[in-house]
Amino acid sequence: MGNQLGSLKKEEVDALQSSTHFDSKELKTLYKQFKKDSPSGNIDKIEFKEIMTQMGIADQFIQNLLFGVFDKNKDGTINFQEFVCGLSAITRGTPEEKIEFAFSLYDIDGNGYISKLEMESILESMYRIVGTLVTCSGKRFDPQELIDEFFDKMDENGDGLISLEEYKRGTLKNPDIIQGLKIIN
Repeated sequence: MGNQLGSLKKEEVDALQSSTHFDSKELKTLYKQFKKDSPSGNIDKIEFKEIMTQMGIADQFIQNLLFGVFDKNKDGTINFQEFVCGLSAITRGTPEEKIEFAFSLYDIDGNGYISKLEMESILESMYRIVGTLVTCSGKRFDPQELIDEFFDKMDENGDGLISLEEYKRGTLKNPDIIQGLKIIN
């Protein structure tokens, strides 16, 4: 985005309005806060972790995952456009945008697939946050059971990896599994 330290230009507001779920007034308010919190125009990992902690997301592993998803261009910082797009997906995204955001979160290495190893890392972190998962029937899932069930239902071609398309189709067929793996509502 153009002039990060000045005010948002009309074309920047228009572009962000069309790619997010925020109106121009909200974007201007978010920009003022962003500029105040990060005068350089970019949020680094340390600043991002502080913001996430203020939002109630204190787990460092989850913070690192979120930073990686927000930092679309992978330059190690988050500019205003990246911040607003990530925030829009989390807070106001369509079901498809939220599915794509969740997939990006689970695809830790960014290779376009979720592996069992990535799921293990996610579940370990979730267990640290909320404890072991208990289903409606009261049965406790051990992490490996949950991962196996997840892959049984989602990995359509049986290659041990879940693509974005498999993930999208799987979430439609198995909303109960996805509900149990939500990191962000």
